[in-house]
Amino acid sequence: MTVTSNHKKVVYVDMDNVLVDFKSGLEKIDKEILGNFKGHEDDIPNLFSLMDPVPGAIDAFNFLSEHFVTYILTTSP
Repeated sequence: MTVTSNHKKVVYVDMDNVLVDFKSGLEKIDKEILGNFKGHEDDIPNLFSLMDPVPGAIDAFNFLSEHFVTYILTTSP
């Protein structure tokens, strides 16, 4: 963690299976499209927008944001 000028520590939060349920997005994708992206599902267009939040994740992130400088991390497609 790094201390910022406002004395709040920085917290990095992963997105996949921490904030959002990766599998829930895959379940909403047509099976033919899934087959075309087998092994590199992260590259499916708009996949992340289809993912459901992990239960409690939004409240937890909001709490962290009140006490820390927060950043969401994930791999980019």
